[in-house]
Amino acid sequence: MRKSSILYKTLCRALSMKRPHYGEGASLFTGWLCDNVPRHLDLTIDVAGNIHVDARRGAANRTLFVAHVDTVHRADGPNKFIKAHGKWFAKDAPLGADDGAGCALLMHLLHSGVPGYYIFTQGEEVGGIGAKHLAAEHADLLAQFDRAIAFDRRGIDSVITHQGYGRCCSDVFAQALSDALNGDDRLMYLPDDTGVYTDTAEFTDIIPECTNVSVGYDHEHSDKESLDTYHFMALADRVVQIKWDELPTSRDPLVIDTKWDTVWDNAWEAAALTTSVSAYPDGTQKYVDGWTGEDDVKEAIHDAIAGYPGYLVELICESAYPEDPELARRYIRTSKLRDPDLLKEHLADLFTYGADAVLARLFDEAYAEV
Repeated sequence: MRKSSILYKTLCRALSMKRPHYGEGASLFTGWLCDNVPRHLDLTIDVAGNIHVDARRGAANRTLFVAHVDTVHRADGPNKFIKAHGKWFAKDAPLGADDGAGCALLMHLLHSGVPGYYIFTQGEEVGGIGAKHLAAEHADLLAQFDRAIAFDRRGIDSVITHQGYGRCCSDVFAQALSDALNGDDRLMYLPDDTGVYTDTAEFTDIIPECTNVSVGYDHEHSDKESLDTYHFMALADRVVQIKWDELPTSRDPLVIDTKWDTVWDNAWEAAALTTSVSAYPDGTQKYVDGWTGEDDVKEAIHDAIAGYPGYLVELICESAYPEDPELARRYIRTSKLRDPDLLKEHLADLFTYGADAVLARLFDEAYAEV
């Protein structure tokens, strides 16, 4: 990684401190960001503590870039991490690349002269406090943008089209942004409808195209969090080359488009296709229920969301180690299967990736060393 760059400096500064909302770390990092924004740019801080940097060069610049300052840490203090070849790892606590990596990318874009409006938000990890303030008190500002880009997604390949079960950007926009990012051969982005929540979800009633882009971290919110620095650097190289204001605007923010309707339509269609018809001896028809592995996992996830993860643990263990499920059970931390947002995300994934893939991911996330 280029150690002289603002990208590297911001990332190291962010990851070196725990930054709980309203804590000293978040305050210190907010001050550091303000001190290191290019001096010629207009910087303000709103009453929620969000940093606004107006780097537009005219009315044609209608792109908003967003990243959040805070982390999931519950207490302030130094944050230790390990720099390995190609990956940085957490040590005994979350790494904080969620969303230190996003903050570093915004500073990189600013210092590279990419025109747009930049907001470093507060309190995303505790309910999107800063973003909710923006939507409620600065709607006129948000209405000046055609697209809002958050750099706050795990993994290396997502351009998010849905957050929760609601659409946040059009497929046309997501594909165009994916194609633009893939102008670097090291990157392979695709539209992804399995997003959960980040700040841009609060802007979807105002801004047509709101998305969240993978920045390379994984296992966020845990002491297993890591950052793929190869991907992160490739992304940093690419984002400064994209002509953001030439991306298409297709979605109408006033039209409600929920993924939930699509999911259930697909589920009913699949059920109809898997239901077979045969005949009783008297010639009348009987219908054989086409229950699938996905249905089992769906029921188990619904039970877990309701507070009863036992059946889901059983399915995970049988899938991970079918020859010895009891051995697998020893490595499952049930508390990690009680996050409703995480479970809803995997519920949506069922219709794309299937039961085995979802159970494998759940095992990875619930895994705990004995």
